[in-house]
Amino acid sequence: MKIIVDTSIFISALISPKGIYAELLMNPIFRFEKYSSYYLVIEIFKHKEKILKYSKLTETELIEQVYNLLKNVTLINENQISKEIWQKSFDLTKDVDENDTAFVALTEFAEGKLWSLDKKLINGLKRKGFQKIIETGELKHKALEDNQNNFKIE
Repeated sequence: MKIIVDTSIFISALISPKGIYAELLMNPIFRFEKYSSYYLVIEIFKHKEKILKYSKLTETELIEQVYNLLKNVTLINENQISKEIWQKSFDLTKDVDENDTAFVALTEFAEGKLWSLDKKLINGLKRKGFQKIIETGELKHKALEDNQNNFKIE
């Protein structure tokens, strides 16, 4: 399964490095493919002060954690995505949150599912008929199912 990781998931994993989001991103036992857009890196820098405040990490620790998380996510160059997909994705996000266009476009391009904590985005996309979304609970369930309960997620 291809999962498109948006900024909200990644930032949550940075803020809680022992939490479920970090576990689902970093544990190699999970067999789903994780992708994101290069725009994710811009978003991390944009929210760096907020992440430092809530995570209580030092700047050096934050850089190390970003590196450790990024090792588990394949970043896709947005230039690979066709103009048609960009336009369709923009139409889906323009009155919800245009900043998420890259993640929706990548979801279409990779034929994956968008993993996000952004309720406004999720609800806005669903209202427009976009169903390529996976919630954390469903992803956790699939991970457990795939691995026959060989480990425990808390």
